[in-house]
Amino acid sequence: MKQTVLLVLMVSGVFLAGRIDGHHSGSEYDRSKVVEIEGKLLEIAWQNPHVHFTVRSMDANGKATTWDIEANSLSILRRTDATPENLKVGDTIKIAGSPSARAPNRMWASNVMAANGREIVLGPGIKPRWQTSATGSNTTWFDGGKSANQNAGIFRVWSSKLDDPVRLWRRDYPLTEGAKKTRAAWNPITDTVAPGCEPKGMPTIMEQPYPIEFVKKGDTILLRLEEYDTVRTINMAPNSDFDRLSPALLGRSKGQWEGDTLVVTTSRIAWRYVDPSGVPQSSSSRIVERFTPGSDGTRLDYTMTITDPQTFTGPVELKRSWVWRVGETVKPYNCVRAKKR
Repeated sequence: MKQTVLLVLMVSGVFLAGRIDGHHSGSEYDRSKVVEIEGKLLEIAWQNPHVHFTVRSMDANGKATTWDIEANSLSILRRTDATPENLKVGDTIKIAGSPSARAPNRMWASNVMAANGREIVLGPGIKPRWQTSATGSNTTWFDGGKSANQNAGIFRVWSSKLDDPVRLWRRDYPLTEGAKKTRAAWNPITDTVAPGCEPKGMPTIMEQPYPIEFVKKGDTILLRLEEYDTVRTINMAPNSDFDRLSPALLGRSKGQWEGDTLVVTTSRIAWRYVDPSGVPQSSSSRIVERFTPGSDGTRLDYTMTITDPQTFTGPVELKRSWVWRVGETVKPYNCVRAKKR
């Protein structure tokens, strides 16, 4: 089996896919390059938080390399027609993706060629590499936002749409001097915001690209997020006071209605980060979110305003949106902890 390593510019489709896979391991991989190998498939795990492959390749001198390869999550791929049915342990496959900055035998996979000649793309928007078409190209990630029940309100499932605003974070935060130093010392390779199956806190969890659902339960509203099977509890009782409650990863949230807009105020957050780039968050952070359904029922607009004097010199406003998609549900995430390698 011959190992081939190609370093070329990534196709535009992989950059598009990076908009949703980057929330897990984007900092480790160089998205401007492609590594391509051919070798024996030793292991495949089709699961959350990442699909995983182990492949052994041989170079021209007969030296073996065992590759540790990640790809998009099962939650992303099950909303495409990508499946592992053509990938069998023991087969010789080709696989291409972004090389790691952490180790020379790691990559983030975008394309796989099975032994039977069928290509699989491992994320929405990724172009076939070796053939004119590939399994995985059909996807619901671009669907939604066209028709809906205008009277359904906020209490339903909302989905991300890749050609709608999904990216929540900014690059130009108004950081204090202390926050600048903390962020500069953060190492994107050795310091991870949410490694493996460890849950994320607020506000980082709100970047997750999977469906969300609002459920009314007595004096509370439950906000279900698919990633890590997260459930946020929003207390709608008037005069709710959280000052005596202990801090929590998701903070303590209370809500109120302004017309059709759900306004949620969250404080007492025991999560160290604002976003996956290492922007710090202090215990003084206060977050105000506004969830506003569109008049035609197809869209949910979202604005988050963070006030944290230890991190920012002024309030920071972040935005994204979701759409309504026929038949979508919040599926069990069932995160599987990676084996030690």
